[in-house]
Amino acid sequence: MRALPLFLLLCAPVDLGAQTVADLAPPAATGPIVRVRVDLAAGAFDRILPFDVPFFVTGRAPVGTRSLDVQYAQLPGSGDASTLVWLPDEPARWRPETATADDTFLVLVRRPLEAGHTYRLRFVFRDAQSVETIVAADGRTEQKTYVSVDAGILFAGDIGIGALYVGSNLYFRPVNKDAPLTAISSLGRRLALTVGVTISSVADENNRTRSDLFWHQSVVLGAGYRLTSSVRAGGGVLLFRESDPNPLVSRKSAATTWYTSFSFDLDLLRGFAR
Repeated sequence: MRALPLFLLLCAPVDLGAQTVADLAPPAATGPIVRVRVDLAAGAFDRILPFDVPFFVTGRAPVGTRSLDVQYAQLPGSGDASTLVWLPDEPARWRPETATADDTFLVLVRRPLEAGHTYRLRFVFRDAQSVETIVAADGRTEQKTYVSVDAGILFAGDIGIGALYVGSNLYFRPVNKDAPLTAISSLGRRLALTVGVTISSVADENNRTRSDLFWHQSVVLGAGYRLTSSVRAGGGVLLFRESDPNPLVSRKSAATTWYTSFSFDLDLLRGFAR
């Protein structure tokens, strides 16, 4: 009799089991797509343009608009706009439900812009007679390098000790934390230089053979590589103070050892604390 429930379970429809798993699975983590408003009269946007992610452009269409095509082009540093290459080849398109004086358009720019550039977006409006009105607006994406702060644990190899540390990570390009790491040019958004200090001592008992570089902290210098948006693995050198092998020399001198580390972005830690 005990084998009967097992037999019934094995004979249950596969779809039922799949449906049960699907019902129990948590929803995928998604975030809202950024909306950028354009002032067509001023030819300007209300904020810096997003990069490395798709975004919406919204604004007020002229009265009588029946369709809108949107393309963008990267402006050269010289400012020469005579040879612009408009992308995408098939423009993003919007059509109002009715031609009224209160039509607000919403167009998705699917292909992400690159950081550190100035762009021109071209808006081509067409009325019922297919008469075109072309308006352009210029904007730029983030230009500055990106700095993040994280906290983690390291293992100092030559002295065989672990320590907690905090560090700053300097990227050589802007970084959008909302962009997937699997995108093109991923290395520049993953790799960063790390400068930090330990927040737990690496000194031994009574500072007999080694002590911290200053007060109760030692210096961390290295590099980190983002495994996920907020998790990083790293390595480099740890600076501390070490006794001289000569027992007649009492003064400690600076020394180094290699380390490996694992850390979390402090933005993530603040989220856990809420």
